Amino acid sequence: MCQNWGGLMGRISVLYIFLAIGILLPGISNAQTVPSVNFSGFIKTDAYLDTRNMVSAREGQFALFPMPPSVGEDGNDVNENTQFNMVSIQTRLLASITGPDAFGARTSGLVEAAFFGVTDANINTLRLRHALLRLDWDHTQLMVGQFWHPMFVTQSFPNVVSFNTGVPFQPFSRNPQVRLTHNIEALTFMIAALSQRDFTGIGGSASLRNSAIPNLHGQMQFHSGAFRTGAGVDFKRVDISPAELEPVNSFAYFGFVSYGFAGSGALRIYGVYGENMTDHLMLGGVAARDTPNASNRFDTRPTRLYSLWTELSSGFRGDAEGVRYEIALFSGYSKNLGINESANFTPLPGSRGLILSSQNQSIDNVWRIAPRFQVQSGNVRFSLELEYTAAGYGILNPDLTTTKNTTVGNFRTLFGAYLFF
Repeated sequence: MCQNWGGLMGRISVLYIFLAIGILLPGISNAQTVPSVNFSGFIKTDAYLDTRNMVSAREGQFALFPMPPSVGEDGNDVNENTQFNMVSIQTRLLASITGPDAFGARTSGLVEAAFFGVTDANINTLRLRHALLRLDWDHTQLMVGQFWHPMFVTQSFPNVVSFNTGVPFQPFSRNPQVRLTHNIEALTFMIAALSQRDFTGIGGSASLRNSAIPNLHGQMQFHSGAFRTGAGVDFKRVDISPAELEPVNSFAYFGFVSYGFAGSGALRIYGVYGENMTDHLMLGGVAARDTPNASNRFDTRPTRLYSLWTELSSGFRGDAEGVRYEIALFSGYSKNLGINESANFTPLPGSRGLILSSQNQSIDNVWRIAPRFQVQSGNVRFSLELEYTAAGYGILNPDLTTTKNTTVGNFRTLFGAYLFF
């Protein structure tokens, strides 16, 4: 009887709370600025033709690099396989929110989703991209939520047609985070603490959680007119298997330069030296010693890489009829540097580009060149991109560098159609 009475009183209490909120909300709305929500986004369809099987996701739409040679019983390379596909999974919805001031700051936020899915098994389903809150004071901004990793510089990134956005040369990851940015005239300083969600390294997001230390980031930028440059450092500690493997500490260092031409167009350059960059969809990962240490665990080392990309674009230029054009060229290069020891280490499963096949072939380097042409009228855009990506494969050395002996390439012809709203 007492339990039933307590449940009844609980339901009555909840009812009173909702009634109170209903009474108070109109007064609150009248006293403060009513939040506003603006919806935008685009519909996009990609049609693409590949001349070789690719290491990729979502039915080949998100392409990284060509698969290694694999000779069948007939003596032919089975990965030399032409294929065609069309998808509309990049279609995107964005809600931009502005609200009343809070803590003396302007408030804003956004929620963005696409139909990319989380895995190949649920392609075409809605996937959260960004969800965040911003507080803006005169010179300082606090951002809390899921957004691009700070190594993906939103002021200067590859504007290619392909959804890979310059991967595996450009670090690519969206992370839940707390980010504090402060401006002093032409200088911008940023610090951030991040976790992992959809973009994870070896062992999944649990590896970062097990370390009990967030991914830490520091960055500085200088900007003057159309010129912007910056550099940053990133620290990550992961504990992949606490009972078996030692934790792995890794650092990444990057810098970029961009310059916007008068009228339109830009030159962008970005370089990174990093360790254990698997969560950024780049080469490498983690290696473990073949024999246990005195604690009966296995020592670990992050594999290293350097990567560089450049992009030169003419920008969208208009004519008398309102039709605008862009011509641009993207190029990138990435190199596997192995580990800083020379023996008795083996890459862990999930290390990208290392031991990809039964023939024990691993990646020494990847390079890409991708010219594009785009035309836009009103809110409709048509794009053509020709992307050639080559990978040098070979046998792993004791230090997990690779002796290259074969280079294979894929030529992708990509056509994109957009409707912006």
